[in-house]
Amino acid sequence: MNMLSRPRFQNALKALALLALAVFLYTRLAGGVLFFYINQRFVAYTIFAIVGLVMVALSYRPTSRQDKADDALHSHYRLGWAGLAIVMAPIALGLLVPPQPLGAAAMQNREINVASQTRSALPAAVRAAAQKGAAERNLLDWLHAFSTSPNPAQEFAGQPVDVIGFVYHDERLGENEMLVNRFVVSCCVADASAVSMIVRWPDAASLPNDAWVQVKGVLQPGEFNGRALPIVVAQEVIPTALPNQPYLYP
Repeated sequence: MNMLSRPRFQNALKALALLALAVFLYTRLAGGVLFFYINQRFVAYTIFAIVGLVMVALSYRPTSRQDKADDALHSHYRLGWAGLAIVMAPIALGLLVPPQPLGAAAMQNREINVASQTRSALPAAVRAAAQKGAAERNLLDWLHAFSTSPNPAQEFAGQPVDVIGFVYHDERLGENEMLVNRFVVSCCVADASAVSMIVRWPDAASLPNDAWVQVKGVLQPGEFNGRALPIVVAQEVIPTALPNQPYLYP
C-alpha cells in the first residue's frame, strides 16, 4: 500500500484540506474582502461554513488502530492528487490574485443605468429613497427617485447631490463629463449591475478610470444617448479612498 492509500495519511490529507479552506474563508471574512464577491447578508452562512469545515476536519483525527472495516471504507473514499488539486485550487487562486471589487473594467460589458431603477429594485427600497433628503441619497437612491418621475430632468433640477463612486469615462460623453458609479449586488458579483450618474466637471478628463471620488454638486437637465435626464453639475470633486464596502445593496 502506497503512502497516499494509507487510511491515516488520507485522514490527515482531508483534515488539512478542510482546515486550509476554513482558514482561507476566515482570513477573507476578517479582512472584509470576502464582500468583494458576495452580498454581506451572507456573513452568517459564511461563519457556519467555516465552523462546519473545522468540525469535519477534526473528525478526521488520526487513530492508533485501523481495522479492516476502516480500510474498506477509506478505499471507497480516497482523496487523490487530482481531487486535492480541485479542493486547493480556489485557495491558490485567492492567494495569487489580489482581491479587488468590480470597477471600470466591468462597466464595458454591462448596461449603464443612469435614469431608472435596477431590475432588482424593491418597492420598499424605492419608497425609502423617496423619504431621504437630497444630501442623504447615494447613487442607487437617486436612480430610485428618478424612476418615480415622468420627467426627472426637470423635476429634480436644482437639488443638491453628495455621492461617492468610482470614475468611468464613456466615449459618448463630452470631455468635461464623466460617469460616477457603484455596483449593486443582490447575491454575488455574477448578478452585479452598475448604477451611475453623469457628472459635469471642468477637469473630468484628468481623473483616471477607477479613481474613487466624492462629488458635491447640483442637478441640472442634461442628456445621455439621446435621452433627457438629470446630470450633476459638480461644485467639488474630492478624491477619496475605496470604501470599506464598495457595493450597494437593493
